[in-house]
Amino acid sequence: MKMFIDLRVHSINSKGVDSPSRLKKEARDLGIEVALCDGIKYDDFISGIEISARNKRELRREIISSKKFDIIVVHGGRAEINRSAVSDSRVDILAHPWLGRRDSGVDAVVAREAADNGVAIELCLSYLLIQHQRLKILSSLRRIKKLKDKYNFDILVTSGAKSKYDMRNKYEIASILYLLGLEEEDIKESINLPEKLIREKGIK
Repeated sequence: MKMFIDLRVHSINSKGVDSPSRLKKEARDLGIEVALCDGIKYDDFISGIEISARNKRELRREIISSKKFDIIVVHGGRAEINRSAVSDSRVDILAHPWLGRRDSGVDAVVAREAADNGVAIELCLSYLLIQHQRLKILSSLRRIKKLKDKYNFDILVTSGAKSKYDMRNKYEIASILYLLGLEEEDIKESINLPEKLIREKGIK
């Protein structure tokens, strides 16, 4: 496997508790790279922003205003937002499409559009630490995995780290995904996906 790039890490400037410099040092010690989802454009980090929108018109407007960021993530959950996000090739990642729903948030339409437009569906491991959500997340993951096998969209794995202690190296990530039932090839694809995405976008 190649170097793992964690595209969801939060510093003290968003939901986290550690400074960007401390996170950068921890990432170096772990042998990984990180993107900070702080809504701030850093010179020495891959920058990302997560857009929350109430409707597809607002989402479209926010996507346009987020061009300066390397990675654009859309906060999923509502069916309208999930479908609009995966229908826009400027979006890189649809995050937690199951939020606030009884289902996975990914149906055949979302799966097909995600595959056609190169939008990855995110599996954020921090949600598995929330005990009352764990069974729901596992059920959603199984549903998403079945649709991936049929439509071949990308699944992206992130830590969702809010401190340096939440960060994981690629071997720990791979072990967790294996325990969740992903096959070896799917695990490799998920771990290598961030580097592939960044290379395709020409980010240095």
